[in-house]
Amino acid sequence: MDSALVLSNEALSKNIYLLTLHIDSQKASKFKPGQFLKILFDDQRLDPLIPRPYTVHTLSDNRLQILYQVVGKGTTALSKVIAGQVLRFLGPLGKPFPEDLPLPLGLCAGGVGVAGFSFLLQKLPPSHLKSVKLYYGTKTKEDLVRLELFESFGIDIELATEDGSLGNKGFVTDILEKDLKRQGISTVLACGPRGMLKRVKELAERHSIKAYLVMDTFLACGTGFCKGCVIPRKGGGFFHLCEDGPTLPAEQVDI
Repeated sequence: MDSALVLSNEALSKNIYLLTLHIDSQKASKFKPGQFLKILFDDQRLDPLIPRPYTVHTLSDNRLQILYQVVGKGTTALSKVIAGQVLRFLGPLGKPFPEDLPLPLGLCAGGVGVAGFSFLLQKLPPSHLKSVKLYYGTKTKEDLVRLELFESFGIDIELATEDGSLGNKGFVTDILEKDLKRQGISTVLACGPRGMLKRVKELAERHSIKAYLVMDTFLACGTGFCKGCVIPRKGGGFFHLCEDGPTLPAEQVDI
């Protein structure tokens, strides 16, 4: 495992944090959008024992950022780290997002599923950004974080909150569906709750467009050894998330 120095760990909302790490520049150069890393605390603790996976939010030189939501023991422990601490990590892991995604491209994010899209936008040619639209939905406006960062890319952004506190009231897939009906999107890359991904898959099939889903499940080793991170494959069999994913073609996934 490699070491990372904690530069900051900032609370952006009640339970969403932004962790900034300093890592070796050679290691940083190996990461590609869509890949993830597993973080282990460097203090010999036994709980949580298994390193947790996190997608790369932004990466510039040797500064790597992770956007995460506190949901369990691992993320609760991570929220308590402070600047100056040292963490250990394993990565890059998983396959990157597909290259040369056909434009216009719709990025559909539910909650902190938005985390990995910023690294993708960092790497896209500037000429492509005008053909990218971000659909970003959360339960309430307090969870719509890092808006200034995404606005800085100059892309079109549609917001949705379930309570109507900011942007469109309802689900983010409702906005996506309207654009698909107008044939304004060629490809969708989606990351978020399982229910949202299922809806994106249905919409992509209905409108005959290509969609990719960033899947999530329990990850133990993260390297393909344990074969525990299974995602059902349409027609039978399984994907192993750390080897085949985390991004999978929607038409091949059985949700």
